[in-house]
Amino acid sequence: MDTLKELALLLTRNKAKSIEVLDVRKHKESKINEFYYLLTEGAFDTDQQAAEHFYSEQKGGSNYRKLKAALKQRMLNSVFFIDAKKNHYTDRQSAYYECYKDWAAVNILLGKNAYQSSLELARKVLRYAEKFEFTELSRDVCRVLRLHFGAQMGDAKQYRIYREQYERYEAICRWENIAERHYTDAMIEFVNSKERKEHLVQQVEEAIAELATYCKQSESYRLNMYYYLLRLIRQSMDNNFDQVYTVGEEMATFFEGKDYTAATPLQIAYYYQLLACTQLGRFEDGHRIAQKCLSLQTTGSFNWFKYQELYFLLAMHSGEYNEAYRIYVEVIKNNRFKHLPENVQEIWTIFWAYLYYLYRTEHLKVENEAEFSKFRLGRFMNETPIFSKDKRGMNIAILVVQILLLIEQEKYNVAIDKFDSLQKYCARYLHKAETLRSYYFLKMLLCFPAGNFHRAAVERKAATYMKKLQAIPLENASQTYKIEILPYEKLWDISIETVTLKIYKGRNSQKFGS
Repeated sequence: MDTLKELALLLTRNKAKSIEVLDVRKHKESKINEFYYLLTEGAFDTDQQAAEHFYSEQKGGSNYRKLKAALKQRMLNSVFFIDAKKNHYTDRQSAYYECYKDWAAVNILLGKNAYQSSLELARKVLRYAEKFEFTELSRDVCRVLRLHFGAQMGDAKQYRIYREQYERYEAICRWENIAERHYTDAMIEFVNSKERKEHLVQQVEEAIAELATYCKQSESYRLNMYYYLLRLIRQSMDNNFDQVYTVGEEMATFFEGKDYTAATPLQIAYYYQLLACTQLGRFEDGHRIAQKCLSLQTTGSFNWFKYQELYFLLAMHSGEYNEAYRIYVEVIKNNRFKHLPENVQEIWTIFWAYLYYLYRTEHLKVENEAEFSKFRLGRFMNETPIFSKDKRGMNIAILVVQILLLIEQEKYNVAIDKFDSLQKYCARYLHKAETLRSYYFLKMLLCFPAGNFHRAAVERKAATYMKKLQAIPLENASQTYKIEILPYEKLWDISIETVTLKIYKGRNSQKFGS
């Protein structure tokens, strides 16, 4: 069902310009057409729902499986008729879709021995592939043309031309693939864990050194994109955000110099610059860069969601909580949100908890307050299984908001139980350089039970840790940037407001004394 829903959304959003394959005229009655339109309207979440709609008496079975297979095949056929010249595509994106569609036609024509037609179309594909730096496609077209003029036509001049071009593109492809491998080797370590990994430092530095020499010889799109990405990753490992901003600026300058719109690397460059602005507190620069990045985004793309994560954090760090809430609503209401990987969806679940905390503490005002009535702390914990295992990464953000909500709701007995495990957690996982800010903040939270939830006592006991926290400014911290969804200093100010000058006389909490 997920595959069908994704294809239906793709075809609807991209307005397939031909409807001979998938007949989307509403007046034409058929189960296939009805199924397609119901999918675009979000009528079904499961195969069982769809089967019961079309074959209620028979409960689906083989008839439904045949219907589903027929619709899927027609939608796949219709992918080739997506209009690649729509306004929301950049020139390079349009060229990509047109080139690969034509390349598929070249291979079909070759299979049918239509050599003249395939030769003419192949040369057209090569012109555009070279202009927009589709290196692998350029190599593959040259291979076909080399074979044609060498083995079939015996044209030595044309054969040498395409042989040399093939070898040149083959060499570039080799380095592009090496660069992509280095990037993937690094990124696989961060997909489900945001924890800093020391062993990667040397690995990434060696990759950068290997690629640097070849980058001086080639302005290849893919090679330079991964080279700059690795440099950005390396600076991000040290949270050296001044350098992150500088490398991002270099990357943007390089790709802005292309003869076409290099949307993906420019989005990456702007993304990292936006990250640096968030951490450095350069909010005006951040909003300016955010608008540049927004102009390159296709709403609902994976990169669009990742950009919105950072834009959300910028809004939170700058105190623009209503803007953060607006971004959150826009993201989760997007039709493609449910198709995102679970780890990406979990990030927004964590963001929602922080918005709820701001709402509870009256720092966020919204018109539709009913939305927040749906939040349940227990359900929130169950909805973050991936990052709950990320002990030195995003699990810190989960624990922090859980504790803060318990304090705000005056569930002190429950909180004391959590503080017991929190104390062990700090000692076991956080007493390291890359998590020191989190360590000191959690030690500050432990001062709530130690001070019997009395505001003055809590502040007095936490004063030493506050000084240590302030000695490590956010922009100099080694921790993963997403951990502090709100800067700890701001969270502390809010949390202190939630307790009074009344001493809690419940269960004994002196064991949490510093």
